[in-house]
Amino acid sequence: MSQFETMLGRMPVRTWSRPRVNDAGLVLREPDDVSLAGGADIRASGQIIIKQSYDRTAFGEDLTGPFVPEGLRVFIEENTNRRHLIRIPKGYAEREPIVLTLHLGMESPVLVDDVVIEAEEDASAVVILKYTSDDGTRVQHFGRTRVIVRRNARVQLVKLQMLPNDAAHTDAVGGVAQAGARLDVILAELGAARPLSSCNLILEGDGANAELDVVYLGDGERSLDMSYRAEHRGRKTVSGIYAKGILMDRSKKIFRDTLDFKSGASGSKGREEENVLMLGRDVRNISVPLLLCGEDNVEGEHAASSGRPDEKVLFYLMSRGLGELEAKKLLAQAAVSSIVEKIPEASVRNEILGAVRRSIGKGGAKA
Repeated sequence: MSQFETMLGRMPVRTWSRPRVNDAGLVLREPDDVSLAGGADIRASGQIIIKQSYDRTAFGEDLTGPFVPEGLRVFIEENTNRRHLIRIPKGYAEREPIVLTLHLGMESPVLVDDVVIEAEEDASAVVILKYTSDDGTRVQHFGRTRVIVRRNARVQLVKLQMLPNDAAHTDAVGGVAQAGARLDVILAELGAARPLSSCNLILEGDGANAELDVVYLGDGERSLDMSYRAEHRGRKTVSGIYAKGILMDRSKKIFRDTLDFKSGASGSKGREEENVLMLGRDVRNISVPLLLCGEDNVEGEHAASSGRPDEKVLFYLMSRGLGELEAKKLLAQAAVSSIVEKIPEASVRNEILGAVRRSIGKGGAKA
């Protein structure tokens, strides 16, 4: 088994070097045998087309944008041991979520997955990708997900990552929405030691809409590195990047969110917003909102807030019979609920809220 180190550029444009937000180091570990894929379970119905192979050159540009350098792109292409194509036919609306569970275990501790989701014109579907692993197994995950939403189609992609605290996790999402299309992405980064998460959404056609919602949890010594971007190309496009995070113990995170208005994106609007609940005195919180503008007639907004639980609210809850731990669990769940409630699958909602409760119960609420 071989491994090598590389550097990832984490900003669309370089900024001041002192905060160390421009780059991130990454150790790439090749699977022993690319034919040994992590276990996968798929739940789907109707006319959905699902394949485990496809022409990797058929979808044009990579879509993951500035966050996947050529070295990582080549690594994924050459070492993929789980490949899926999910295609929703023209005019077809899938009523039930398409659920793909990718499992890592002792027989396949390294998963390199490459997933393509394509919704043809006027189609709609919800796709849920879940990453799980066996207890006590050191695992590594490197993944790429590309989403193509054709004219007037709609896709909601939900990715749930709950790997063990010592796992390695690097994940890149790239999506493109054509004219009149809508792409919603929800990312839940709840596990792994140092998750490297990125998402690049391209609003290509006129009237396209894209929204990215992120839920993240930092506890113990976890270090989260997240880079997200919405690129406006078409006219009158609308985007939003919204994040809700909880930091505890000695965890730290860097959150980069970018609205990039290209020339020709006249009449477009975008908003980026992050809210962080800090439940530990030793946490480290870095937020890097960025607006790039190559067009005059656009609107871009950004906001970021962070803070500890309001003592008055805690006192009120405890005066109603809740202990301090239960009160903080309630506040933490409330902090992420606005995003979690957008997920149509009840079991996924419960898994996210359960992870928050367990983390605080293990001591993460000590401030």
